[in-house]
Amino acid sequence: MAVPVIDLLNNSDSSSDEDFSDSEISYSSEDESMEEDDASVEAESSNSEITTARETETKRSEEAEEDEFWIRYPYLKSFLSTSVAQGLIPEYYVYERAKLIGDEKAKELNERGKALFIKDLEACKDKCELIASAITAMKSVK
Repeated sequence: MAVPVIDLLNNSDSSSDEDFSDSEISYSSEDESMEEDDASVEAESSNSEITTARETETKRSEEAEEDEFWIRYPYLKSFLSTSVAQGLIPEYYVYERAKLIGDEKAKELNERGKALFIKDLEACKDKCELIASAITAMKSVK
């Protein structure tokens, strides 16, 4: 037995599940086609979510591989990052191609980068000492 909507609205004070248990629900052909469309959209959505999840997992594993490379060779990364920031090397080239050079060459370049880093620190220390000496000399002159 179908319950007219107007009766439901007028009888709002006594609504319960029991009132609707004997109700009949009728679907038109539009309702059925909407359900089919919803089902196909859900299926497509599910398939795209699976594809997206696979792509995401693949991307994460590639990023993890790249992160491992840079973790093993921090001085090489620092040197190349500085070179990219200065505009000496294009960023896409460095980060796409650096991991292809192999571990042996990367290890050698990392050691050279470390040695250069130490020399830069020593040069910075010498500059600071020179500035401190100059300031001290300027203060002593009256």
